[in-house]
Amino acid sequence: MKKLLLFLKRNFISIVIICSLLFHIIVIHKYASFNIHRDQDLVSARQSQQYLKKSNTKDQLVGGVIEKYLYKSDKYLSNYFGNGEKSINYGDNTNFEKTAHLASQHPASIVEMDSNLDTLPSLCSPIDFDQVEQCEGDKYYSPSVVTPTPVLDENKMDYTLKPNSEHRAKFAYQPQDMTQEPIITILTPFYNVGPVILETADAIFGQSLQNFQWILVNDGSPNKTLVEMYLEPFKKKSLTDPRILVVDLPKNKGLPGARNEGLVFAKGKYLIPLDPDDMIENTYLEKAVWFLETHPEYTLTNAWSLGFGYKEYYWKNGFQNGDINMKENMITVATVMRTKVLKEIGGFDANLRTGMEDWDLWMRMANNGHWGHTLQEFHFWYRVSPPGKWASIYNETKFNEFMANQKKKYPVAFTQGVPKLSRPEQEKMESVQDVIPFDNKLKKCRPRLLLLIPHMEVGGADQFNYNFAQGMVQDGWEISIATTRDAPNKWLPQFLRVTPDIFIMPRFSKVTDQTRFLAYLIKSRGFDVVFLSNSEYGYHYLSYLRANAPGPAYVDYTHSETPKWKNGGYARYSAGAEVLLDRAIFASEHLRQYCHKIGHNPNKTATVLIGIDSDKYAPKPENRELVRKELGFPDNVLVIVFVARLESEKQPEVFAEVLKRVDEMGYDFRAISIGDGLLFEDLNATIVKNGLADKVKLLGNIPNSIVSKYVSGSDVFFLPSKVEGISLAIYEAMSQGVCAVSAKVGGQAELVTPDVGYLVIPGTPTEVDEYTEIIADLASNLTHVADLGKKSREKILNGFSVKDTLFRLKEEFCNAAIVSKYTTSLFNNKVVSKLSNEVAILGFEYERASEELLPIWNTLQTTIKQCAPPAVVVGKKIERKPSPYPVHHPEEVLEHLNITTLRVVDDILEEKQKVDRKMKIILKDYQDQYIRRNPRVANKDFKANDFLHPLNADVETWNNILPYPFAQQEYLAYIPNAFIGTGASGTVFDWDRIFLLKKANKQLYTMPSDEYQRCQVIKSKKLVSLIQVYFSYGNFFTEQLPKLSLAYEEINNDPEINILVPNTPYARMTMEELLKFNSSRILYYNPGEGWDPCKVFYAEMLMLPTPIPTGSPPREMMDSMRNIIYEKNNIDIVSKEPTKYVIYSSRAMTWSKKRMVANEQEVIDTIKAHLPKNHELYIWSGDEKLTPELVHIASKARALIGMTGSNLIPMVACRSNTTFIEFMHENPWLTYWSAAESLSLVPWMLPIKGCGHDSESIQVPIEDLVNTLKLALSS
Repeated sequence: MKKLLLFLKRNFISIVIICSLLFHIIVIHKYASFNIHRDQDLVSARQSQQYLKKSNTKDQLVGGVIEKYLYKSDKYLSNYFGNGEKSINYGDNTNFEKTAHLASQHPASIVEMDSNLDTLPSLCSPIDFDQVEQCEGDKYYSPSVVTPTPVLDENKMDYTLKPNSEHRAKFAYQPQDMTQEPIITILTPFYNVGPVILETADAIFGQSLQNFQWILVNDGSPNKTLVEMYLEPFKKKSLTDPRILVVDLPKNKGLPGARNEGLVFAKGKYLIPLDPDDMIENTYLEKAVWFLETHPEYTLTNAWSLGFGYKEYYWKNGFQNGDINMKENMITVATVMRTKVLKEIGGFDANLRTGMEDWDLWMRMANNGHWGHTLQEFHFWYRVSPPGKWASIYNETKFNEFMANQKKKYPVAFTQGVPKLSRPEQEKMESVQDVIPFDNKLKKCRPRLLLLIPHMEVGGADQFNYNFAQGMVQDGWEISIATTRDAPNKWLPQFLRVTPDIFIMPRFSKVTDQTRFLAYLIKSRGFDVVFLSNSEYGYHYLSYLRANAPGPAYVDYTHSETPKWKNGGYARYSAGAEVLLDRAIFASEHLRQYCHKIGHNPNKTATVLIGIDSDKYAPKPENRELVRKELGFPDNVLVIVFVARLESEKQPEVFAEVLKRVDEMGYDFRAISIGDGLLFEDLNATIVKNGLADKVKLLGNIPNSIVSKYVSGSDVFFLPSKVEGISLAIYEAMSQGVCAVSAKVGGQAELVTPDVGYLVIPGTPTEVDEYTEIIADLASNLTHVADLGKKSREKILNGFSVKDTLFRLKEEFCNAAIVSKYTTSLFNNKVVSKLSNEVAILGFEYERASEELLPIWNTLQTTIKQCAPPAVVVGKKIERKPSPYPVHHPEEVLEHLNITTLRVVDDILEEKQKVDRKMKIILKDYQDQYIRRNPRVANKDFKANDFLHPLNADVETWNNILPYPFAQQEYLAYIPNAFIGTGASGTVFDWDRIFLLKKANKQLYTMPSDEYQRCQVIKSKKLVSLIQVYFSYGNFFTEQLPKLSLAYEEINNDPEINILVPNTPYARMTMEELLKFNSSRILYYNPGEGWDPCKVFYAEMLMLPTPIPTGSPPREMMDSMRNIIYEKNNIDIVSKEPTKYVIYSSRAMTWSKKRMVANEQEVIDTIKAHLPKNHELYIWSGDEKLTPELVHIASKARALIGMTGSNLIPMVACRSNTTFIEFMHENPWLTYWSAAESLSLVPWMLPIKGCGHDSESIQVPIEDLVNTLKLALSS
């Protein structure tokens, strides 16, 4: 007993803390797991009851009488806290149970119940922009600043959208307190600087990190006028803004010396040199400082940069280039570094007055064991000066002297290399830190919201997030965005159109630091609302944020339930986090009711339907005629459109079966399917089998911008899904005046009501019958269809537009703010804070373990599929003959083989599905039916169809909208023990079958020559064959070599793989000299027959890429081939230089002597006379050799010009958007135009009448050439 008492005495404090934690866990568990099963008379007040926006007093409520729906206190407390009567003193004598009870009620009831609530939150009132303008002062901006085009989009960079551009999205960054000790010093030397420093100042004062010191060092500027005009104003400003310090040097010390003088006055823990003509993006300093604060192993950090001014480019190199930086400076000067370290190593080398001082600093840092990290975002804008400013850099002698001296100065760095640092991996059960490393409270003058999302990718939820952010910004709110997952974030340029305050946390923060960064961000901005949208991490963080970042209302938005994923998906997450949320908003009433059933408190939920931009998605009657004409549909017939991923949940088989039955009933219709997926080929086969190929067009994947054309040109939107929330595609269709026929799932009945469309319950025995009856009825009554379309549009306009959505969301934010007044005090205390840390750790560990186990899970699922019994094959079952190997040798098998009796395989994917399930096929890109355009013609009266080649069946009418002739799944098939026979096409066969593959009725392989049985067998372990029908220079580059990209990764990783190409000089030169493959890896196939010796190739494993039909080179393969050519010849895939050449491709040295240009010298002189500025003419002889030199020139070409033919092959090395001018005779082949489209060139045609493909010589009309050059080279 004494020992027990002694133990209790010694551990009294610990026991009290443990008991407190256990009690709190029990309370929260009961509160969070409360399951609501209530009668209908106890539901919450109608959503329409809201608070008057013009006043803040609680007496002014909209709706007159507020319904009484409060639960009795004793029943509620019993459900949430058991039967105990005791209360907890919480903070300033706040009664815990009473507060929790109030927080659980509907906001309208809270206003009624709490006599102490005299005013409503500010969110419940409209924004007073006069007050905002007075508060923000010179930082005030119009609430509708949305950049018209994507920002910092490396695929289409707009260098006019600098940080200070009037077209960039705004955020009024201002410090709440200018007198704080700065966290960072910005060091700017000034020497005879003009107005460009004002742009630098705009960028500095526009930083999201306002806790800075800006030191301007006047380096003895002799031009007193410039000093007076552009430096003195900052001296005056420093009198009211203590963050500014101007230092005057009595004499010039040069750039590094001036920086060192300013370094003496630096107060910041961190420092960045920023020259007076450069700029930085708004959030750069904040992200860089946060990175260094949370990554102590690093001394420096910078970011990707953009060059502007004399030259425009973007730069993605940096610290990650490691030891290369000892030979070439990859690091930009605007690097954030630890001030203490900079001082310890002696600052900048003041002797390097003419340049290289920043490179020298990086070397010295490395020599002293310091290195940095480059953020993978564009943040630094470097103003490029004309050549000659830094002479020493371009003087080879001085450069060599500099490098020799550096090696003596920094022997450690030059012998051992730079420090090898990497960001630390997340540890198991890694601790969560509470300490916010620095303060950065911003002044707040208008409502602010934090949007917490997983990523910024392309999808329905992301489209909602973007529309929401844009709408709120246009209504005057300031929006910040934080993303939690490591992802490409392809839509970042889109979101930057509406706000600069975007934080992709994995790029600068450790995963386990995301919680405290969010807490920091919330305290910095003073958000009114934290808004979660489909963020799994966000739900893990909620308890931490409620405890450590009090103030804002916490709200989530749930799009749909997913019963098969985590027992409900985000809907279950929302219900589980109900106690931590001030408001839960759902995309449909169906979803809201679903969440009530699994435990959500009805008082804290609301439904806000996803609205659509009714202006963007408006009816376009002209598209009806366009679509019908393009697809060859009759005018007066029902057109049905089906837009979906072709996966099982969308039920494409139901779509096909319904159309079949409607057709059998004798009703006329036409249908369009848009989208691809695993079931694309199955749907295509079913349509063909049912005899509907002429009535149903499968367009595959097409750009979103084009989808709306087909939807608005249709009559009925048919979507027989098994699972939906409310389909965004249906919103878009109805907004465009197209009625919907869909499934009665999710919340669809809230949008598609009987007066505007039809819904059918999926999975019932009568599902297909019901759809059939509906479609048949619509096909027989087009007037009724049109009426439904008009009503659909009206319905969207009356309550389903994005404006309605935003209005309702702001109402719910008001409701959430009322609840937040009570929930904040529940969670903002040390006990919950301690507990929330553990919850965050468990959340991080859950996600870490999930990522670690995901590959194992995927392997398991693959194994399950492989072990599953084969699907039932309808029709005659084909069984393969047993393999003769290894009992017999390939020579024996070939000797006794009769090729004419082998089973013919036309479709390799079908062969795997129905016959050879063991055959390995790796699926690559899905080539959709992208739209190709007519070549542009200078003569507006030109009639393109007069020039159409009669044998080119892929283009029957040259009508300017020419879909790629077919969609196809690209693949790499692995065929064991296969031969490649002699003859005209290198056909693949084995002991049982021969692959005479077809595409769109085009034969891609022919039967081998009869000589195959007496041929020498050339054996390989592994072989990739690029051979197919037709052997010519042009065919090689448009039909054979592009297939290399499908096996390129395997070829690089496995040196045993050989490559089979035609035995021609151009193929040999291409493979060995251009692509630099070792000659031992290349096998050469002899086309035709009669060769001595005769060769047949055999491979233990043959890799067969997707064949390419003549005249239809696929986009992805052509683009990948170009990238491989660039890679092998050390050419940057993304150009950093302006174009330099115009190439004229002669036919003087082509193998064929047809189509010679009769007046070639006159043509060359004419092109010279119309060259763009700063370009030179390069004349290519047309020799059938694509040399490395020619590839480099083509990569810098502004245009490629020449007579149609193989002389145009340099096109494969031209970059996207290169102008391509083809001299075309009558009835031309369209191969090179097709290749130009696939390579994303800009094709122009100069049509020449009175000559053809076999003409010996052709006269180019000079007047037409001049007109074409003027238009093509100026566009």
